[in-house]
Amino acid sequence: MSAKIAIIYDRATVTHGGAEQVLLALHKLYPQAALFTSVYDPKKASWAKAFVVKASFLQKIPLARKLHRYLAILMPLAFEFLDLSGYEIIISVTSAEAKGVITRRDQLHFCYLLSPTRYLYHYREEYLQKNHLLNFFPIRWLAQTALNYLKKWDQVAIFRPDLVTPIAKVVAQRAHKYYPRLQTAHIIYPPVDRGLLEEKPTNEDPSNPVKDYFLLVARLVPYKNVDAAILACQRLGYHLIIVGEGPEKDRLKSLIRTKLITFRSYLSQAELAELYRHCLAVLSPGLDDFSITALEGNLFGKPVVINQLAGASELITHRKHGLHFPYKEGDRLMKIANNLQNTLQDLTKMEFDSRQLQKNALKYDTNSFARNFGKALSQAYQAKKEGKL
Repeated sequence: MSAKIAIIYDRATVTHGGAEQVLLALHKLYPQAALFTSVYDPKKASWAKAFVVKASFLQKIPLARKLHRYLAILMPLAFEFLDLSGYEIIISVTSAEAKGVITRRDQLHFCYLLSPTRYLYHYREEYLQKNHLLNFFPIRWLAQTALNYLKKWDQVAIFRPDLVTPIAKVVAQRAHKYYPRLQTAHIIYPPVDRGLLEEKPTNEDPSNPVKDYFLLVARLVPYKNVDAAILACQRLGYHLIIVGEGPEKDRLKSLIRTKLITFRSYLSQAELAELYRHCLAVLSPGLDDFSITALEGNLFGKPVVINQLAGASELITHRKHGLHFPYKEGDRLMKIANNLQNTLQDLTKMEFDSRQLQKNALKYDTNSFARNFGKALSQAYQAKKEGKL
C-alpha cells in the first residue's frame, strides 16, 4: 500500500505482550509506518525500537514514563494534540485513549479495538478498590471526578474512527454494551507468532530440571486473576511458574506459602519458548480481551485452562484444545480460585492430541493476521476514497 500510515498506541511503557505482538505484526505489514504514543520508555519497551517512535508532550514531564497512570486526566489532550497531518491512514491500536486522535475528513482512521477502556467500565470498581491511596476520601473523590470526565470524553472519542474492528466477539459485545450506538466491523483475531517454535532450547542446568509444572504468562495486574491461580495451585500442591511483571507483583508474592510457586521475569523469547515446551499446561485465568498466551500454549502442543469469558476462549474448543473454567464478571477471588481448582483437577485426568492443539494455533498465525488485516484496511481505504465511509 502506497499511502503513508501512522500507527497510534496508548503508551509504550511495558515489555512485550499481546498488544505489542499486534504492533510488531503491523510493523512487518507496514514497515514504513511511524508509531505515535503518549509516553515511551525505551528501556522497558525494547520491542518498540523496530519503529520510529513519536511521543506526545507528556514525554517531557519528569517521571511521566513511570507515573503515567497518574496522568490519565491529560491523556485525551496528549492524543488530540498529535500532529498527524502528513498521513493518509491512521491505525489506532487501543484499549484506552489512542482512538481519540483528531483526523481530517480525507484521512482514514481504522481503529483496532483491544477493549473498551477497562478502568472506565467493566473493571472500574476493582481498580478503585485495589488502590490503597483511594481509601482517603479526598483522593477517592478526585479520582471519581477524573474518571467521570474521562468516561464522557471516551463516549465521544469512540465515534472518531471511521471503522472500529474488535479483536474478539467478547470485545464486540462489550463495545455494544458500553457504546450502544456504535457499529463495529468484522472481528480480526490477533496473531500468534509461530517463530516461537523455532527458538533454540536454552542451556538449563541438567542436574536441576524443572518439570511437572503449570505455566502462567501475564502482566501482573488485577484483571489477570493471577492470585486465583496461586491459591488454586497452592491448595492442590501443583508446581506453578508465573512469568510477568506489573504493579501486583509484591502483593502476589505475599500470597505464596510454598516453594512450588515461582516467578520469572524479563525472559528472552528462547527462555519463554523453553517454558512452554516443557510445561504440563498453560493457565489463562484472567478476564482477558484475548490472551495470546493461550494460543501460544496450543502452539507448543499444550492444553489450556482458560477463563470462559476471555477472547481466546472463542478459539479454544472446550475439551478439545483445553478446558474453559466457569467465570462471571464480578466473581470474588475465592470463587474464581475454587472454579479454577476444580478445572485443574479435571484437566489432570484428560489426554489431549498435541498435533491437534498445534494445528489450532497455527490457523491464527502472523501470516493469517496480515492477510485479514491488510484486506480489511485496503477495503476501508478504498471506501474512504469513494466517500462511502
